[in-house]
Amino acid sequence: MTGFFAGAGLMLVLLLGGVWVAIALGIGGVVGLMVQMGLTRLQLMVGIIGWEQSTNFVLIAVPLFIFMGEMLFQAGIMNRIYDAASKLVGFVPGGLLQTNIAACTVFAACSGSSVASAATIGSVAYPQLSQRGYNRPLALGSIAAGGTLGILVPPSIIFIIYGSLAEVSVGRLFMAGVIPGLLLAILYAAYIAGRVLINPALAPRERGVGWGERLRAVGTLWQVGLLALVVLGGIYGGIASPTEVAALGATLAVCFAAMEGKLNWSTIERAGRSTVRQTSMILFIVIGAKIISLLFIQYRVSTTLVAWIAGSGTSATTVQIVLCLLYLMLGMFFEGVSMMVITVPFVVPLMVSLNVDLVWLGVLICIMIEVSLITPPVGVNLYVLQGATGEPLRDIIVGSAPFVVIQLLMVPLLFLLPWLALYLPSRLF
Repeated sequence: MTGFFAGAGLMLVLLLGGVWVAIALGIGGVVGLMVQMGLTRLQLMVGIIGWEQSTNFVLIAVPLFIFMGEMLFQAGIMNRIYDAASKLVGFVPGGLLQTNIAACTVFAACSGSSVASAATIGSVAYPQLSQRGYNRPLALGSIAAGGTLGILVPPSIIFIIYGSLAEVSVGRLFMAGVIPGLLLAILYAAYIAGRVLINPALAPRERGVGWGERLRAVGTLWQVGLLALVVLGGIYGGIASPTEVAALGATLAVCFAAMEGKLNWSTIERAGRSTVRQTSMILFIVIGAKIISLLFIQYRVSTTLVAWIAGSGTSATTVQIVLCLLYLMLGMFFEGVSMMVITVPFVVPLMVSLNVDLVWLGVLICIMIEVSLITPPVGVNLYVLQGATGEPLRDIIVGSAPFVVIQLLMVPLLFLLPWLALYLPSRLF
């Protein structure tokens, strides 16, 4: 076990020292494995892991979905989504704050990225909120929290990565996120409405719009509706795999940009650059995670942990609660993808031994990652929103805190009502 402790210890030292997660995972795994495998065999294994993950058919969906969202943003369709959402839900107490939640939910169904959702809605919505006198912390909190829906509402990039690591159907995971994602959006909206009803000064009354204008607003969302039909209908209708519908969605997004007159080299370059940056980061982390997971396998750490817990008689519920506390703690220091890939190699075998449904587990992990996105000091959405709005980080954190509580309330709901995540996958697959 000397090699394992050397590799795992070095990984922790590098992570705490601020080294990039992918590098820390990779170096820690390589050092630990070299003791047991030797240099020649290790070189071969690392090469195989890098090739397999870079050409993994499931993971090819990641850059395609990212590119789809980027093209919609560059074409200005996201601005139209926000305008339509303001007409459809602006009459609800909270006005444009409710629009933030609705627009983030719709954008999540187009991009699969929480960071993209927070950045886009923040840059589009916050100037209007500021001009109209909305309470600043509540406005910022609604955007930061709404953005987290991007990893729960399908198509979710987090679900694609989890499905690849845990060898779980991505289609099942997508469908498992629908009810929890919509329920979380409703809880956000209910909280905002309650706050505004108690203290109307938090949000001005928006002008009412007639049913004709609302119907026209629905009509402007036909592109988003068509994308949802292609992506979700293709998967759940058994017509195509998630990767195939991602390619169809990306192609449609390019067609929509052309229809808007925005398809030019500048648009493609900006969308392409952003896609390459995000995809490279994700794949490097996944490759590093596979190397460190091989370290766990070679030294039989996962099987030893499973045997120890089975022998101790600890219940599955207790282990799951401890897991949630672990994710809550890790989420304060690690970005969501990093946190997931570090833990999945030993969490999944443990949960399989306890007969925990891995689709349900994926939704639970996704919710805990949502919490990590808006909890300091490493809440990615907090910093993304600060960059998009220029507002003080303190106001964003204060405004996001109540939404963290709402997210945490979803955890006991999942324990008490597991069908929230399992009903749709069981019906459609």
